Amino acid sequence: MKGSHKTQTCMPLKPVTIRDCGGVVQFFAEPTAGLDVEARNEILDLLREYAAEDESRTILITSHIASDLEHLCDDIYLIHGGKQLLHEETDVILEQYGLIKADEAQYATLDKEYLLDTQKEPYGYACLTNDRKYYEENVPDLVVERAGIDDVILMMTGGEKR
Repeated sequence: MKGSHKTQTCMPLKPVTIRDCGGVVQFFAEPTAGLDVEARNEILDLLREYAAEDESRTILITSHIASDLEHLCDDIYLIHGGKQLLHEETDVILEQYGLIKADEAQYATLDKEYLLDTQKEPYGYACLTNDRKYYEENVPDLVVERAGIDDVILMMTGGEKR
């Protein structure tokens, strides 16, 4: 093409080298942001390998990519507006937390003991619980879905729904 230039910028991904800093916590802010799937998995694998080499190592990751947190982190801390809203083991969130969808009548009679947060919705109420099985076993007509990390974040921070 006469008169035009095609410029390509290529930044090869090189393996991340992590030094053992004698018990100092390793901190990573958004370590996989902007990466393609393959590069993202490589970075996550490197972090997993590093942590597995010595169980006393601590890696602190801040990320908005819930799947990274679910597959890499033992604990989730949710900090919003300068306040800690949640500290929970990742496995506990994935196994025990639930998202309840209740109409007005169901919500009015609902045992609210295990509800962490409630938001008004056009159909009634969305409720976050840390005891999904309690509601599944005791209120059989209630819609109770597994809650993922994104659901927990959205409910507890009042974020926009998908």
